[in-house]
Amino acid sequence: MAEIIHGTAHVFGVAGTITDATVQSCNVTCDHQLKTNTLDEMGREIERRRDDETQTGSITLRIQTGYTLPTVGSVISYNSVNYEVDTVDRAETNGDYVAVTLSIKTSEYVTLAV
Repeated sequence: MAEIIHGTAHVFGVAGTITDATVQSCNVTCDHQLKTNTLDEMGREIERRRDDETQTGSITLRIQTGYTLPTVGSVISYNSVNYEVDTVDRAETNGDYVAVTLSIKTSEYVTLAV
């Protein structure tokens, strides 16, 4: 049966895919690594500067047959963005699927190639 939508349409589920794995969740936070401000003579903030946008987060996967776990420091592509893998956490539980959580990071001035 096809989906039925009533009311305002919102994005549902997970937006990207990874070959030979099913993405269960993705959480990415954007922040600036360089933050500074200028105060006037009265101590009031009159200027802010932000630079070097960096995205950090995690992707949780259920791996399929044929999936090759990335190593720490390798680059993966998700939702058209290249990320460096910071950590790989593999969880195996009796009676459940193998879950892999990848901690990921990308920075504005670092060029990552898959």
